[in-house]
Amino acid sequence: MPPRPKLIYFAERRPEMDHEAFRARWREHARLGMSMPRWSNVHRYVHCDAVEMPDLRMPVARCDGVAAVWYRDEAHRRNHIADRSAGPVLKRDELETFARPVRDVAVLTEEHLLLPFDGERRKLFLKIRRNPQVGPGEFRAWWRSTLGPGLTGLLKASGAGQGYAQNLARPTEAGGAEPLCDCVDEIAARSAAQVDALLAGPVPEIVGFADHVRSVEGVWTEETVLYPAPQMGIQR
Repeated sequence: MPPRPKLIYFAERRPEMDHEAFRARWREHARLGMSMPRWSNVHRYVHCDAVEMPDLRMPVARCDGVAAVWYRDEAHRRNHIADRSAGPVLKRDELETFARPVRDVAVLTEEHLLLPFDGERRKLFLKIRRNPQVGPGEFRAWWRSTLGPGLTGLLKASGAGQGYAQNLARPTEAGGAEPLCDCVDEIAARSAAQVDALLAGPVPEIVGFADHVRSVEGVWTEETVLYPAPQMGIQR
């Protein structure tokens, strides 16, 4: 099966909304998007609402939630963005929902599953930026070949992880803007404290970490699957 392009965005609420009002408005925005004909290009769609974890040591990625959209394949992704009929309506609705346009807080990625997800709703999203002296290709190779297996081993040994995926930013075309970040790691875990301890201790000791990584920010969330409807039983 060809890889499914995965768009991830870090949602920020308009300042006049509280968290509950934003959650309801965000779901309304989702229903509008899913009602459009172009939604037939989408395989899966989730909202992950931010959960405050004040006692953790990890730097926080300031946002109110994380959304992920899996397209059926690259051809369907291109069909989706080529369909301009939904654009004006969705852009107006974005302005009424978010503090910033989705395009400003989104990254198109390639998902690499390292530890299967078992249905745990609590997820940590890590926004990772590389050191500028490290090229994107070198960073991607190291993240997949060294960091990924190292973190997977730590999650398994500690029993802390109930799923782990690397979402590496797609290479940009020549002259294109730099992506929002270089990678978004996604970890499902019942114990935030256990994962936080790994990120504060053993993970930065993985060979090459200090040379490759400029910053790591995270947000803990609770996932809600919006599409396909959970009762349909379609797998990730």
